[in-house]
Amino acid sequence: MEPEEINNRFNSELQQHIARDLPKGHIYKLGNPKDILQQAGIPDLPIELNAATLAEKSGPSYKNSHPFELSEIKDLPNAIQDPIMVFDSKTRKRSKVILIELQSKGINFVVAIEMNYKKGSNNNVVEINSIRSVYPKNQLLDTILNWHNNGLLLYVNKKKALAFTSQLRSNSAEVVEKTKASIYNIIKNFANGK
Repeated sequence: MEPEEINNRFNSELQQHIARDLPKGHIYKLGNPKDILQQAGIPDLPIELNAATLAEKSGPSYKNSHPFELSEIKDLPNAIQDPIMVFDSKTRKRSKVILIELQSKGINFVVAIEMNYKKGSNNNVVEINSIRSVYPKNQLLDTILNWHNNGLLLYVNKKKALAFTSQLRSNSAEVVEKTKASIYNIIKNFANGK
């Protein structure tokens, strides 16, 4: 299936989800990773997102509450395939964190993908890239700097990253300017594919 067909199908199913008309147990199928994601180490396996996981993560009662409107992740398949940055997860060995352009109340979403996730049972086990979380991530300047300093940065779309960085705000103008300068240098000097 072509990327636009995948994206359109996702958006249609998302509308059903919003209208509470999605079948129980639904799995969103977001296609296979393209060049950028494969270059960042994500294997060429289907990317899937359980609708129940999405409902839980977006809800206000989730333990790490960062609620968002489901409509804010419209075009998620396209956003994942053309990210701002991709990182290795700091806490999960077989996972990647993808910073995308989609936003909730001016805060960018991150998508956590577990690679080679095994689903099924007995003789019917298949491996997929499973989206384990989608949420708007606060305090991204410090987080990006921390992830970079820990050697976790894998891919940068320089044009998008510079635009993204220039839009970030903080309570402390001095701190944010120093951090932005550091991130600007990281973006400018980063070489994809290493």
